[in-house]
Amino acid sequence: MNPIWNNVVTENMYQHILKTEGEKHPLYSLEKLEACADYILAELKSYGLKTGVHEFKVDGFNHTFRNVEGFIGDGKGPELLIVSHYDTVRNAPGANDNGSAIAVMLEAARVLAKADLKGKVRFVSFNLEEANPVISEQVTKLEQYHSIVDEQGRYLSWQTAATMKKVGETYTKLVHSGTEQGKAMPMTISELKDDLQENELALLRDEEPLSKGLTHTNWPGRTALMGSSAWVENAILEKKEIIGVLCFETMGYISKKANSQKFPEQIPPQMFEIFDTQEDLTVGDFIAIIADGNSKNLATSFCEQCQDDSVSLPYACLKADFGFEQAAYAAPDILRSDHAPFWKENIPALLITDTANFRYPFYHTHADTIDKLDFDFLTKICKATIATAIKLCN
Repeated sequence: MNPIWNNVVTENMYQHILKTEGEKHPLYSLEKLEACADYILAELKSYGLKTGVHEFKVDGFNHTFRNVEGFIGDGKGPELLIVSHYDTVRNAPGANDNGSAIAVMLEAARVLAKADLKGKVRFVSFNLEEANPVISEQVTKLEQYHSIVDEQGRYLSWQTAATMKKVGETYTKLVHSGTEQGKAMPMTISELKDDLQENELALLRDEEPLSKGLTHTNWPGRTALMGSSAWVENAILEKKEIIGVLCFETMGYISKKANSQKFPEQIPPQMFEIFDTQEDLTVGDFIAIIADGNSKNLATSFCEQCQDDSVSLPYACLKADFGFEQAAYAAPDILRSDHAPFWKENIPALLITDTANFRYPFYHTHADTIDKLDFDFLTKICKATIATAIKLCN
């Protein structure tokens, strides 16, 4: 018997990324951002799915943003969610982050639309995963005012670029060691003040109020994950029943080179269950599947489909014993995508990723282009997704 996931067409995913590649940022490329949303909606509709839009606002920004979705079923009752995000950071074409996820989501939707499903599936692409545009705009204005960057966001000197990288590393290290975000910036300034030029020091002091009141647990929906946080809030109000979420994030790059894979300090390789990859996980040729304590059964289902002979997708799966709050303090790196608002509400969700900056050297750069992606890898991910959806729904 030929399983339906063998109907995945790799070329379709290539075309989706080809047609949506390019900066999609609310401040610098709003038209492209909206065009991408329209493209996703049109594709979902062309597969015969019912489509919808969840609109949300960001305080201080004069625009109505959209999460776009299509669903198999009547839109009521228990649903499996398959989700991505469609915005990018500034100056990044976003082929991997997050065009790869959009492409897999759309091809899975096309195939599943023709499947005989007893259950229901909703496909959602969120907006503003990367950042709050109000904060981004304030930071950019301050950087230009203090002669840190030019109009394209490039640092005006090599010295400043190196210093600001050090600032970011110090700030991140403090946050990851337990310092609340609202307190990390003044501590960063104190630690590095002897290395900072006058304009750099002035910039950081002017940026301090932007992180005031931020904690490890209250930042989703305030600094990033804007669309997914708004969607989850609305889903709770509408009492939506969600059986699980497959969250796709930066998932199309592999490397066969030695030591091409790194891990967050708090999440060593020994914590992962593996299939068909190097035992020490130093080679980045697998998909990472991250589950919290509520999502272990969902992870088991996805992993089983990866091992099917018709899929054979190498993976490293983390089945954590903790939930959102513990992750926020112990391993904040694993909250950096749209699964986090679901975890926060104890809704089962998986982060499915190539691990982004822990493997992908072009993460959040102008070099995040389609030629870097492995489409055989994406095809296997799409097949595993379809097989998982069929198992859970039937």
